[in-house]
Amino acid sequence: MSYRYKIPILLLIALAAFWTVSVSLPGLTLISGLVISGAAVLAYFFFPWKVPVNTAPRREYKKPEPPKSVEEAHKQFEELTSNQCQPQLGALNFMVTENSRALDHYFPIVKMLSEPEIESFYQLVQHIAEHPNFDIQLIGSNREDLTSRLPIAACYLVAGHLAETFFFRQNMLQRFLSMPRHFQLYTTFEAFHQDGGVKGGCYNPNRECIQLVLARLFEGFNGATPGVCPFLHELGHMLDHFDAGSGSMGRTEGLYPGLSPRDGEVFNPKARDLFIKGKRLELDRYLARHNGDFSQPIPIGSPYVFQNNGEFVAGYFEAFFRNPNYIASQNQDLFDAYVELFGCDPRKAWKEDFPNYVKKNREFYLKGEKPPKAGLTIPED
Repeated sequence: MSYRYKIPILLLIALAAFWTVSVSLPGLTLISGLVISGAAVLAYFFFPWKVPVNTAPRREYKKPEPPKSVEEAHKQFEELTSNQCQPQLGALNFMVTENSRALDHYFPIVKMLSEPEIESFYQLVQHIAEHPNFDIQLIGSNREDLTSRLPIAACYLVAGHLAETFFFRQNMLQRFLSMPRHFQLYTTFEAFHQDGGVKGGCYNPNRECIQLVLARLFEGFNGATPGVCPFLHELGHMLDHFDAGSGSMGRTEGLYPGLSPRDGEVFNPKARDLFIKGKRLELDRYLARHNGDFSQPIPIGSPYVFQNNGEFVAGYFEAFFRNPNYIASQNQDLFDAYVELFGCDPRKAWKEDFPNYVKKNREFYLKGEKPPKAGLTIPED
């Protein structure tokens, strides 16, 4: 339970108890009031209202000395990851030169920004990377702390994805970084699984952190345009757990920050209405396929994202930044919800979408197979 609810709940309990005693035993009203008030004060300080979270200790990240050459930078990755991670030349050049523009390929947003805006974008990336609440860690075999050896390119990729998400909504980013946010990267898949990681990447609610194999941070960037981005998917899960109203983690309603009335100043009712309408349309189309009705257009997402609300927001979040043209053509309300919420239209950066997701999803539905039962719910209007 969030700390912001302590005082109201304690007051309600105290008042209810006081009223009950006053009615049943009028002569003991003053004494009972003092006793109940004292008990409420003691409960406030000593009762564990918030469930403890198993977060890893903070590991301060200090930028390592830059390698003298691309070959040396590449060798650092080879030694750290047992040759499992092969970063692109842009990342290696950045490590040597510290010129942020070497990272342009990783962030499609730069294609829609002016030169002054690009400079502001990379300033924001640096700001995030150096923020005291940006807790990035590198973990090796047997949970060895290797954070001091984390290549600066990996740190900037994580910070850059956050900057790309919130560049046009920096009030939301400020709220997000109001408390420590944890990102745990792993040298190898073996190290990842030793520390409880699931599949190749996951959001761990018990640690309130994203866990990701270092190689997966770079895997979608070998083509002419960016492709799969596991970090964006897990960031979607993380944002689902983020309560923008209190700044805490734990809430999971299948909503991004800004879509809940509890989110305070960042609440966007227009985005919420559009999201609900667009999600309902996606669910209706999926249910039609499940029930054997092939007269409706096919859903955008794969059956995987319809299993629960969390996978829906994670999958569609990544798709918005990789398939904006397709989403806009199939579900205008849902697309407009993302544009309204995050303040940008990624179509300006994508002449053509990353094709793999769209192709695989369409192939499945067009085969006519019955998809699994959906596990989605629609928020109340």
